[in-house]
Amino acid sequence: MINYTIIIPHKNTPKYLQRCLDSIPERDDIQIIIVDDNSDYIDTINFPGLNKKNTEVYFTKEGKGAGYARNIGLSCAKGKWLLFADADDYFNKGFLDIIDKYLNSDNDVIYFSASSIDNKTGKIANRNKDIVKVINNFNKEKYKTVENLIFKNWTPWSKMFKHNFIKHKNLFFEEVKVGNDALFVLESGINAKKIAVDKFPIYCVTYSITSLTFSITNETFFDERFNAKIRINNYLDDKGKDRYKIPLGDDIVISINYGFKKFFNTIKKAKINNNKIILSTIQSLIKRFLKILNFKN
Repeated sequence: MINYTIIIPHKNTPKYLQRCLDSIPERDDIQIIIVDDNSDYIDTINFPGLNKKNTEVYFTKEGKGAGYARNIGLSCAKGKWLLFADADDYFNKGFLDIIDKYLNSDNDVIYFSASSIDNKTGKIANRNKDIVKVINNFNKEKYKTVENLIFKNWTPWSKMFKHNFIKHKNLFFEEVKVGNDALFVLESGINAKKIAVDKFPIYCVTYSITSLTFSITNETFFDERFNAKIRINNYLDDKGKDRYKIPLGDDIVISINYGFKKFFNTIKKAKINNNKIILSTIQSLIKRFLKILNFKN
């Protein structure tokens, strides 16, 4: 019987993917699914996972992004529980002992804490700060902390989802390049009848300046990221959770790099979609100004 399916989308980071796989002990009840999202180069002989027990590797050519890759993983999943990992992250030692405690629980979603490191230096990073905060502050008797857990914690990693629950709710990832995971995680949290929270950091989320999360390489990617935020904010509006909407000030400021027309169109789109932008734009400008001053000093 397969108790856990771990789904890992991959693109162009085989070294880190191998590290991720090495962090998962071999057990007969674990199914690992790797879905390559049309990497620029594939070593079909030495590709990580090809010779690992209970590991399935799928090579896609569509290049539709991590959401598409995760959906392929979902279609092949056999486990009682679903876990997700990014190829450049990894699981922390002892994580199986922790998740085994919940193997027969009646929860739909289980939220865990996470650690973080800088991929380049190996030093402690802060990509985990938001998740640590909502996990540590969680109190099932206080509704606000439950809301914060769901609406401030949108990434699929460091969580465990009951497979039958995901099937029953017919939940899938958006097949877009950026922000494909947020609505899947939000819908899971909103629809879960029972959840659990564990403060153990089962997962290490890494920081890399070149990752999609932190880099804007061109106007096309800017548009994809901005549109993802608009979609998420519209969803939160529909749910009456507008206080959790993503501030768009940074996007307004960055848009001027692509000309005044882009700048004004970005403002227009934000306002048409009911986003307040004045305060967050001022805050973004101040932050950038202070950064310039510190650099000069």
